[in-house]
Amino acid sequence: MRLRELEEKIIHLLEKKGSKLTIQQFTSLLNLQKEEIALLKEVLENLELKGLIYLTDSEEYILFPKEENLVIGELRYDCKQRPFALVGHNMVFIPDNQLNGALKGDIVLVKRNQFTKMGENISTVKKILKRQNNTVVFECRKKGGKKVFVPYNSPFTFKVSLSKKDRNRLQDGDRFFLEIDKVNHNGNFHGDVICFVGHKDDPNLDIKTIAASHGIRIEFPEEVMEEAEDIPTSISEKEIQAELKSGRVDLREKMIFTIDGKKSKDLDDAISLEINERGNFLLGVHIADVSYYVKEGSKIQQEAFLRGHSYYFLNLVFPMIPPKLSNGICSLNPKVDRFTKTCEIEITQSGEIVGYRIFNSIIRSRKKMSYEDVNEIFDQKSFLKDYEEFLPTLHLMYQLSYILDRKKYQRGYISFGDKDFIIHTDEQGLPTHITPLIRGSSEKLIENFMLLANEMTASYSKDLHLEEEELPYIYRIHGLPDKGRIKEAITYLTQSGYSLDKRNYENPKEFQKLVESMSQLDAYPAISDLLIRGLSKAKYSIHNLGHFGLALDYYTHFTSPIRRYSDLQTHYNLNNYVSQERRLLDPKIEREKMLAVCKQTTKVEKIAESTDQEITGYKLAQFMDNKVGQIFESMITHISKNHVVVRTSDFVTGNILTKDFIQMGFELTNNDTTLIHPVTKKMLRIGDTLTVQLQEVNLETRKIWFMLPEGKPKVYVKKGA
Repeated sequence: MRLRELEEKIIHLLEKKGSKLTIQQFTSLLNLQKEEIALLKEVLENLELKGLIYLTDSEEYILFPKEENLVIGELRYDCKQRPFALVGHNMVFIPDNQLNGALKGDIVLVKRNQFTKMGENISTVKKILKRQNNTVVFECRKKGGKKVFVPYNSPFTFKVSLSKKDRNRLQDGDRFFLEIDKVNHNGNFHGDVICFVGHKDDPNLDIKTIAASHGIRIEFPEEVMEEAEDIPTSISEKEIQAELKSGRVDLREKMIFTIDGKKSKDLDDAISLEINERGNFLLGVHIADVSYYVKEGSKIQQEAFLRGHSYYFLNLVFPMIPPKLSNGICSLNPKVDRFTKTCEIEITQSGEIVGYRIFNSIIRSRKKMSYEDVNEIFDQKSFLKDYEEFLPTLHLMYQLSYILDRKKYQRGYISFGDKDFIIHTDEQGLPTHITPLIRGSSEKLIENFMLLANEMTASYSKDLHLEEEELPYIYRIHGLPDKGRIKEAITYLTQSGYSLDKRNYENPKEFQKLVESMSQLDAYPAISDLLIRGLSKAKYSIHNLGHFGLALDYYTHFTSPIRRYSDLQTHYNLNNYVSQERRLLDPKIEREKMLAVCKQTTKVEKIAESTDQEITGYKLAQFMDNKVGQIFESMITHISKNHVVVRTSDFVTGNILTKDFIQMGFELTNNDTTLIHPVTKKMLRIGDTLTVQLQEVNLETRKIWFMLPEGKPKVYVKKGA
């Protein structure tokens, strides 16, 4: 039975006067089979979320009782941490003692009551219809000799019933991951401890807590670790011979090495380069064959799918696969045999692709090089003794990277420059200083080689003629800029006084010209942020729509199977689609599987991004916490009716109330994009440099507030427009 048809039949049955039906009664009246009950429950839940039906306390469904002043909304907190339900565009505030266990993001059913004579709102959460996340981080605290469990991501407490075993093993200061239900049992919620996050004395507890609160899996389940234990730590000669007989190519005698960060332990890509008999470059990109060890359907694969990729936060790593694999047998460590998948590409001296092939291989990396060392060789022309035998190959790679770099910019590749920074911490996890992340020639070289390998692997879908059998492939796509957001950004800059040409910014080359024209201005760091917001987000899809930012028709992820599930799935696809058994694959089943992978990998990518933003915000607030009253040089990154947003030279973003400027005589002009003083004629706009004083830091909300020192803004004249 189709979903729409089932919804209509449910509503029809409830429209009979006074109808009250249980799940069992629906099952009988609709003649549903046992396997259709799960679908029925899903449809009933969706109808309840839509506000069309209502589940009573007696577990009976009725039509939604509109006359009882019930509304459905999403629970949020305002800037003062007051809870409210967002119902359409309306805010229904709820006293914290009437939340009944509801947390931020939950979809709730609210009884909207009248205000009391004292002006108090007595609206109540009647029911939690859907948890945004039924896993919550709690902390165990002792109060009056009793253990109290406080949710980390809520400013309000609620009671949770734990098993005696869980309650006894928790100590004061322990933080743990709890799975709770949405059913309120007389003010209590039942919960099961999934895993411990850490203790309050752990210097990395704040990072772990934020990660866990976003649903990131901190620990591996026992069954995953047990499965990992059965995987060998080295490759036997018997395995090697068997693989060579099956077609794996032996590349162990080639000059192959890795270039990565000094502290990196999960090395999933190695490179080689030589000149062939035609005088062309023969680039080899050798990627760890994780699919050889992590079989489809295994516990490790299922866990990797849920995690989506490895998470890197400051000095912590939450790997996608157990460290025994990610840092061991799957990592392309030097001087040991490793199974790989190789993308070999032939490139002319002018940068044209002549041909490529993708095949299973075995390599033995000669050396683990570091970005830092190779940058010394490339950028500082240093001589490093340990690199002597590799210098001819490295210089050849530098030459090819330069050619590829020039080609990608010619086609319209968009670069916003290096905008990242590194937060340095002490042994207690407290921030000490912040430095810009500078990418040298070696980082750009690896990026150029990996981009090319990913492009060729995506193009491979054409050569495999998958569309003839309708077998799906995974692509990394990046849509055209959002017309509305781009227009908004251009209008904002124009009204701020910047001169911009009228162009078709849906063309990568034209957008690239816009970015480059602004990059010469001192205000570029602020302007580039505005332009980035106009771009769409990259995501995964089985439909190849091209990649706008890279200006490529074909692109996928292939080069990081240790760190990204999308890449691992590409490896599975290569295994399945090149094999003799390909004709036995069911296109419908493969399509559903790939759609699920695209959905999950795109979802966890957003989770990683929001988690990283929260951790960064928290650490920046920590960094500024003991600096209240100090003076900072900053750049204005946005002006609005309520706030002026500034970013210090230490990459710390904070707000100043716009009314502070207005009280000093400034006026908001040009549709609230600039502040102008009618007497002094001083003008403030995005990109202007401003001296500010730190006023307040709130670690809980990660909010940082600045003010104008002595009530007078010190403005530095900007060059160029």
